[in-house]
Amino acid sequence: MINKYHAKGQYYDGYYFGSTLESKVYHLLKKYDDNLSIHPRLTLVDNCNDWKPITWKPDFYSPVFNQYIEVKGVLTPDFKLKMQLLHYLNPGMIEDIWFVTRNRSYRWQGIYLMNIDEFQRHLKAQEFKLIGEQQP
Repeated sequence: MINKYHAKGQYYDGYYFGSTLESKVYHLLKKYDDNLSIHPRLTLVDNCNDWKPITWKPDFYSPVFNQYIEVKGVLTPDFKLKMQLLHYLNPGMIEDIWFVTRNRSYRWQGIYLMNIDEFQRHLKAQEFKLIGEQQP
């Protein structure tokens, strides 16, 4: 299935991922975390009378790294608005989210998007930190 941004969705381990990049990130994360949450729902704005709550579904949450991970091929207007809202409601939370992109690493309004190769190196470095913390 191809969406309007030409991402090819696919099923892997019983989960549907909206792009091959998202499934690659899942595969990388599963090496380190067996309790990975896929598409957890976070409510950004709730209890607004008759209005529907505004939610954000990051692609993954890793309890091992205590991180939300968002995979972006295209910065959609919807994503940009939700990130601005998240930053407004929870200042500092944006810095605690890992954003992964396909081609090159870059910064957009304070958000650092790392490419998939850099993300793989980042996970390896985090693994060494975790091993170091566990040793007496």
